[in-house]
Amino acid sequence: MTEYARRLSDKILFAFNQACDQGYHDVAEILLRALELALTRQGGRGKVDHRQNLQAITDAYARLQALKQMDTASAG
Repeated sequence: MTEYARRLSDKILFAFNQACDQGYHDVAEILLRALELALTRQGGRGKVDHRQNLQAITDAYARLQALKQMDTASAG
């Protein structure tokens, strides 16, 4: 059961960063969409996200945007 000890969203975020590091920017974009789904899946009335720090999620969006800009600049 230790494989489920971490939140799914944490695992997706880890995979997102790995995809970015390996240059798989298209995969990173899909993983970021999956992260959005995972974060909103358990939402709704009366639900509270107990995360203390959302900076890693904010950083993921900024990282993907920067990678897209670099891809555009190198293609042009």
